[in-house]
Amino acid sequence: PTHRASPAPLLRRAAPGLDTRLDRPPAASLQMSLLPTLPAALDSTVSFIIPRIALKQALLPIIVVVVLCVLAAVPLSPSITTEDPVVPEDQLSPEYDKQSKLKKALGLQRRVFTSVALGALVSAWIFSGTWAFAVVLGWVGSRGLLEYYALAEASQGCRPAKKCGIFALAAMITTACGTAYGLPFAYTDCVLPLAYIGILGYLITLKRTEKATIADVQTTFMGIFYVGYLASFWVRLRALGAIPANDVYAMVFTSPSSILNSVPMWFNPDVFTQGAIVTWWTMISIAAADVGAYFTGKNFGRTKLAEATGITISPNKTLEGFFGGIALCSLFTTTGAKLMCWPLWWLTGPAYGVMISFLALLGDLTVSLFKRDAGVKDTGNLLPGHGGLLDRVDSYMLTAMPVYYFVKLISQWVPR
Repeated sequence: PTHRASPAPLLRRAAPGLDTRLDRPPAASLQMSLLPTLPAALDSTVSFIIPRIALKQALLPIIVVVVLCVLAAVPLSPSITTEDPVVPEDQLSPEYDKQSKLKKALGLQRRVFTSVALGALVSAWIFSGTWAFAVVLGWVGSRGLLEYYALAEASQGCRPAKKCGIFALAAMITTACGTAYGLPFAYTDCVLPLAYIGILGYLITLKRTEKATIADVQTTFMGIFYVGYLASFWVRLRALGAIPANDVYAMVFTSPSSILNSVPMWFNPDVFTQGAIVTWWTMISIAAADVGAYFTGKNFGRTKLAEATGITISPNKTLEGFFGGIALCSLFTTTGAKLMCWPLWWLTGPAYGVMISFLALLGDLTVSLFKRDAGVKDTGNLLPGHGGLLDRVDSYMLTAMPVYYFVKLISQWVPR
């Protein structure tokens, strides 16, 4: 019989990567396929949301923006400690117009300083690692949760279980970090119903002079859902698509780093991720929607949102401001989609911008509803010129979950 040569040598020359698979017995191949290594298992749990060729061009604008924020914050920093000008009560006084303008200008400087300083700090926070991101988000969430409970107490006279709420928030944020290591989301999703059961048991068995009410239970749970559960999607998004630290260094400095090569493997997925890049572009786009809405409404606003839509919660908002916010937000999201090489970027980018603009407005109106019901102007006084934390992050509260699933959806068509 004619001896037939093995096709392995030919296939090796055509595809050298097939060497081990061609020489391995079928049983061994099956065993190896059933026993993936840890990095492979981690890679299978996340979506590839940015092509490798686009990582550098999506990352460099972030570095430029951070540098500009720092440079802009330095000359504006004295406005924080400057005393407000004294405006005369007599409007006919020659000093009235002058002092009024100075006071408005000082207020604007404070707002701009707070914005650019937060821009630099938030950028550093996003790229500080999944656990560092989660820790800061947990702190912000706990402060925001307490502000929400304070609004509810002022409005309804209820007594929410604050400690239970903070504990549940911490549990959801912590379990969401498992995304970076391939843990299923079920651990995060099960915290919400378990927290509700625990809160019921706690309030029913707690010895108080007055009995627990429906308002106590629902206020506690609403805070956990609104501030904790929805915010956990930012952690999930940020943890997607781990990038080895040395790859990021090589992208920026064109050569690998021996120092980063020596870093333990468990450190890499926790620090640099594709999700961090998407998170930064998303958050700056939400900020752009707020800025665009504010300046467009202030300079060109004619049609009140209440007149056009019947929404009377925030009477100063205008339809022109809303569309100005959509325009600027869509500009940023389309730029980000182009740089990240999203499929059909000219369509997915604007769609992404319109979606988060609507959600940002809804989040803003939601906090305005809370404040109006509680009879307060701000949720707190932590941030100069911006009020409390909920006043600053209201536009980000309702966007996290839809943004996460939007990115997961389009990631199915992103080339590697």
